Amino acid sequence: MLRIITQQADVRAELQRICDRTHDEQVLHKQATVREVLQAVKRQGDQAVLHYTAEFDKQSLNAEELRVTGSELDAAYQQVSKELLGAIRLACRQIEAFHRQRVPKSWVHFGDDDVVLGKRYNPVDRAGLYVPGGRAAYPSTVLMNAIPAVVAGVPRIVMVTPPRSGKSIEPAVLVAAQEAGVQEIYRVGGAQAIGALAYGTQTIPKVDVITGPGNIYVTLAKQLVYGTVGIDSLAGPSEVLIIADETANPVHVAADLLAQAEHDPMAAAILLTTDPALAKNVQVAVERQLIDHPRRLDTEKAIAHYGLIVIVESLQAAAELSNEFAPEHLELEIEDPWALLPQIRHAGAIFLGYSTPEAVGDYLAGPNHTLPTSGAARYASALSVETFLKHSSIIQYSQTALEKVAGAIDILATSEGLPSHADSVRRRVQKED
Repeated sequence: MLRIITQQADVRAELQRICDRTHDEQVLHKQATVREVLQAVKRQGDQAVLHYTAEFDKQSLNAEELRVTGSELDAAYQQVSKELLGAIRLACRQIEAFHRQRVPKSWVHFGDDDVVLGKRYNPVDRAGLYVPGGRAAYPSTVLMNAIPAVVAGVPRIVMVTPPRSGKSIEPAVLVAAQEAGVQEIYRVGGAQAIGALAYGTQTIPKVDVITGPGNIYVTLAKQLVYGTVGIDSLAGPSEVLIIADETANPVHVAADLLAQAEHDPMAAAILLTTDPALAKNVQVAVERQLIDHPRRLDTEKAIAHYGLIVIVESLQAAAELSNEFAPEHLELEIEDPWALLPQIRHAGAIFLGYSTPEAVGDYLAGPNHTLPTSGAARYASALSVETFLKHSSIIQYSQTALEKVAGAIDILATSEGLPSHADSVRRRVQKED
């Protein structure tokens, strides 16, 4: 049952426990396994990838079967309904429209004395997209990862996703990839897929940045290869925090909590409310909606271990607790969400009002659903076009401009004990005898 806490002394400890759920001893033990997998892939390439795919995914492949063929991509369109294809295309348009508004532009500024300063943006050469496939198929994750990379102008986009029984890939995932502009797809998942993208194998190319969510093994693998490649974030188990007042509909709030809990047994579902009656009604509604839930076992585990209802004194107190937790998804199901919004500082995505369930953002509102979790929203942001771009500074000084600052550079370089730094400027401004 979803617990209700009224003792404020217990609230922060409980929220911290939930936030730290990916740092327990069991998780640390898994890190050793992931490290072993990564080292094997680095040394043995395809051989290790195929070995671990057989061991973990129970699918025996050869190297030629790793890449999804063109005929498989074509056939996928015959295996999805017209309604699903239409929904995928609508989501594509919405997501692309949002991300095209956020493309950074290169710029230069021409200052006094012919000083030119600027910033130049370029996409990475190769991007690797991870699409999970263990518990369900996620065409929406394909779109959320691929479209920003396409908009950024990445020349080569590589997608990996675990094979299903019979070595197949979910047709909706293949269709979504093609609709988003991705044609290079490999049937491999888990830590071995991250290792293949990070180090390259005989079949799978090394990439520059890896994005996309996955299970704890994928997350740990991304953490360990960071530095060899860039990553978007360490996306852990999903989480939602809802702030609700007495005007919220308890049935809707319960459905939104379960929408996160059904993702994973480690998913977190938290309600902060000023109304004790709403708290009780939500608790009852959750139990009722769980009765015939198709994913009841995993959802009940998440609710039991990482579900929580907290009764707070005020919406301001709720905002403070939310900022400390820094949730992946934050819903403001209150009478005036815009009034509370200025007090919200840390959240991956914020959903305002009664008619904006988090599922809208998961699928086609436009903003990305690959978001920071486990408190990372205090310093990180959603996956975006910028994830696939890097910038170079542009600097040009004229002789006049250099002469004006040479003395200051000399003083700074000398203070740091770097005489050649100072000399490189001094030799350019000294008058020749």
